[in-house]
Amino acid sequence: MVNIKGSYPRPCRDVYKAKLKLQKKMLSHMINQKDIVISHLGVAQERLRHRTVLLVLDDVDQSAQLEALAKDVKWFGPRSRIIITTEDLRLLKKHGINHIYKVDFPSNDEALQRFCMYAFNQKTPEDGFDALAREITYLVGELPLGLKVIGSHFRRLSKEQWSMEVSRLRTNLDGDIESILKFSYDALCDEDKDLFLHIACLF
Repeated sequence: MVNIKGSYPRPCRDVYKAKLKLQKKMLSHMINQKDIVISHLGVAQERLRHRTVLLVLDDVDQSAQLEALAKDVKWFGPRSRIIITTEDLRLLKKHGINHIYKVDFPSNDEALQRFCMYAFNQKTPEDGFDALAREITYLVGELPLGLKVIGSHFRRLSKEQWSMEVSRLRTNLDGDIESILKFSYDALCDEDKDLFLHIACLF
């Protein structure tokens, strides 16, 4: 299930209804049935406890989402695997999850390779583009999604266009990256938004 954070209502006025909707979506995927009816939150547990499943929950950001989709490993049959992606380590610990793998940002070389894959469709810059590609990678930083957005933007541009775009990039953030970052910002609670703005102002 992709982008759980984006499909969860904000603010959530009816948590029970939101959980029911998530369970319905999960069961629809798992048993390949679109018009599934769920009368209560115990239905997922009843239907899946004897099934071996591979469940991937992408971009979880609230406990209620985990409670609706994978509250307990006993909900699923033996040898089942549940993979959860989140930006909030506390959420996993709160839910009692012990096997945690932290994905690190790419190194400078990996970031350059990633950028080049989107800009040139190969791991290294084309002739004459090495310095520009390295500067762009430095300006974008280690944000993988940013490398993808910017790399795709520079694909098939001439060297002159690259130079013009690099000078623009030095002063302005790309609109697509800005919208990605704003989405993450909007997902924060008011207290965290204030804290973020204070930190941003300091720097």
